[in-house]
Amino acid sequence: MLTLADAIEALTGQRIAQAEQPLSSVVVDSRLVTPGGMFVALRGERQDGHDFVADAFGRGAVAAIVERGLPVECQVLDTRRQPFEWPVAGVSLPLCLLVEDSLAALQRFAAFWRAKFDVRVIGVTGSVGKTMTKEMTYAVLKRRFRTLKSEGNYNNEIGLPLTLLQLTADHERVVVEMGMYDIGEIALLAEIARPVVGVVTNVGPVHLERLGTIERIAQAKAELVQALPADGVAILNGDDPYVRPMAEMTVARPFFYGLHPDCDLWASDIQSRGLEGVHFQLHYQGETIHARVPVLGRHSVHT
Repeated sequence: MLTLADAIEALTGQRIAQAEQPLSSVVVDSRLVTPGGMFVALRGERQDGHDFVADAFGRGAVAAIVERGLPVECQVLDTRRQPFEWPVAGVSLPLCLLVEDSLAALQRFAAFWRAKFDVRVIGVTGSVGKTMTKEMTYAVLKRRFRTLKSEGNYNNEIGLPLTLLQLTADHERVVVEMGMYDIGEIALLAEIARPVVGVVTNVGPVHLERLGTIERIAQAKAELVQALPADGVAILNGDDPYVRPMAEMTVARPFFYGLHPDCDLWASDIQSRGLEGVHFQLHYQGETIHARVPVLGRHSVHT
């Protein structure tokens, strides 16, 4: 169970027995606070989470991660001081953990918590189709394994850490979507999540205005497979000319899927039947399976 002691240890390197207060949740929106939860005050372009710390405490939060002192009733623990000194009087709730950067603290907390579990993480990225691929991967895995997935658009430097902080000892698999706007962002997400399996759906001109060229988009997406371990698997769209070369960028075992026989797993005889979904034949290691997927469009077969 996630506790306040885990948060303090993640940020200071010290485990404090007096702080074994369970955390019911970790959120960045004070409206989502549950009694016994933690609120992370993030500075945004339009709003500053520090303005909502009092609201979070009023809703039952027992702790908050903040970057500055605030006019609220709480004990303040300055994690920036090194060496860290635990207050002689102990801890009282609610507690504000003072940090240099709230987002970095959230990410550090999530990486610390994820490292505690021997769980298989599947990361999914791509210019389009990654959300559907994530959802379908989850739908398949949950039939056999207790599986956690990233909800909605929780695919960035905030959402992915929040997802990982929901991990429990019961989970056997985790499926996370990894989005990006620039070079280095997927590498950061992979460092936090430590995926063993990476799926790259495709590379297209999404975020071209930020990255400038399709080649740079491919470079950013390749950060996922570059982060995989030697015993991992890189699942790559073999039909995409920017994705297939990623097999040479990873120490993991490449596995190609697509619409051509030179892929490890390939589909043929695709028929789009409107609201009835898509029918096709699936080929793998000499075997053929007749499949139907309740999604629209031939392009959905790649998911």
